[in-house]
Amino acid sequence: MKLKKMFVLTMCLVLAIFAAACSSGNNNNNNSNSNPTNNAVNNTENTGGNAGTDNAGSEAESEDIVPEEGAKLIVWEGQEQKAFLEEMGKQFEEKYGIPVEYQEVGSGDQMTKLKTDGPAGLGADVIITPHDHLGELTAAGLILPNDFYAQETMDNFVESAVNAVTMDGILWGYPRNMETYLLYYNKDLVSEDQLASWESIIEFAKSYNDPGSNKFGFMFDVDDFYYVYSFIAGNGGYVFGENGTDPTDVGLNNDQAVEAMQFYQTLREALPIKAADATGDVKTELFQSGKLPINMDGIWQLGNFTQEKLGFEVGAVPLPPMPNGNKPVSFAGVKSYFVSSFSKYPNAAKLFIHFVTSQEAMEKNYEMAGIIPARNGMEESAIIQQNPLNLAFLEQFKTSQAMPAIIEMRSVWPPMTAALEPIWNGEDVKTVLDKAVADVKIGIEQSAN
Repeated sequence: MKLKKMFVLTMCLVLAIFAAACSSGNNNNNNSNSNPTNNAVNNTENTGGNAGTDNAGSEAESEDIVPEEGAKLIVWEGQEQKAFLEEMGKQFEEKYGIPVEYQEVGSGDQMTKLKTDGPAGLGADVIITPHDHLGELTAAGLILPNDFYAQETMDNFVESAVNAVTMDGILWGYPRNMETYLLYYNKDLVSEDQLASWESIIEFAKSYNDPGSNKFGFMFDVDDFYYVYSFIAGNGGYVFGENGTDPTDVGLNNDQAVEAMQFYQTLREALPIKAADATGDVKTELFQSGKLPINMDGIWQLGNFTQEKLGFEVGAVPLPPMPNGNKPVSFAGVKSYFVSSFSKYPNAAKLFIHFVTSQEAMEKNYEMAGIIPARNGMEESAIIQQNPLNLAFLEQFKTSQAMPAIIEMRSVWPPMTAALEPIWNGEDVKTVLDKAVADVKIGIEQSAN
C-alpha cells in the first residue's frame, strides 16, 4: 500500500509539473472550461487529510481531499432537499470550517442558469441534477470529473448508477439515488403470489376487470415509452449500442425488440382500454380509491401509497419475468451531484459531496426526505428495512438501466411514443417499429446538422 501511495504521489507530481509547463503558470478553472478534465488534475491535491468515513479499500477512503483555503460553497437543489442540505451544511461547516449556502434552484433550471451565472462568478459550486443532463453538461464544459473519489464511488454505489454518470470513459458524477418503477399492489385485493408472472397477472386481471364500473386488475401508462421500454430492454433490445453511447446503432427494432413488443400487445387482454385512457392520473386515482389492485408506478409514489393515506396496506414487487423467462429491465433516472467547472473551490466541493454521500448522511436523507440511496448494501440498513417497499425498489434497481445521457436521446422519445398506440391497437409490430426507428435516425441526423 505504501508503494502504491508513493507511486500515485509521484505520478501526480509529474502531471502537475507537466501541466504547469504547458499552461505557462495559468491554473485558473475559470480560464480553462473547455477542458474540465485538465481542471480536475490542476486543482486536486491528492495528499492526506482527515480520515474518510467509508470503507471500500481505496486510497481516497483513508484520507480526504484538501480543500482550498478560504473556501465557501453554494449548492443548488429543489425545495424538497432544503432541510437536508441546510442541516448537512451546518455539520460540514462545523467539521471543516467551510460555510455552505443552499439556494433553491430546481434540476430543470440548473443547467441554463449555470451557463449564465457560472462565468459571472455567481453560480453554484455543486449542482444536483438527473444523469440524463450529462451529455449537455459535458458538451458545454459545465462540470468537472469525479476524480479523487472515483474508485470509492465505483466501489460503493450501484453499478448502473455509476455507469449512468460515466461518459467517454470518464466518471463525472456522484450518484445519490435512482428513480425507477415496479408493481405496487393492494394487499386487500390481490396476493403477492398472483404477481409472480405476467401470465398470472393477466389471468387475475381478466377475472377482476369490470370496465363498466371503471375497475381494472392491472394498469400502467400504456403509451409512455419510459415504462414500455422495460420489456424491450429485458428481451435484448436497446436504445443505442455501446451501453447507450453509440447513436449510430439503434436497437429498438431488432428481433428481440419486436418479440418484446408482441408481448406488450398481449397485455391488452389484462387491460381492455384505449392506450390514451391509461394515463398516470387515471391509474393513480383508481389505485388510491381501491379500484385498481395492481399498479405499475414509480418510486416517487412511496410517500403517497401508504396505509395511513389510503386505508389499505400496499405491497410492492419487482417486475416479474416475461413468458420467455426474461426479466424486464426498467428505465432509471439517476439523481446525482456534480461539481461546477466554474467553482473557485473544486476540492471543497468534492469534499462536501463526499460528506453528503456517506452511508450515514444518506440514511439521514432518507429519514428527512424519503430518498432511497443508490449505495450498495442499503438493504442492510435498519432504517431502510423499516419499510418493505424500499427493499422491493432496491431489488428493482439491480435490474434497471439508466436512460442514455447522450444528446441524441432527444430524438428517440417522440417516434417511439408515437409507435405505442398503433402497436397496442394490434398493428404489425415490425412495421411500426421500423418506421419509428427510421424517424429516430432522421431526427438524430437533423439535430447534428
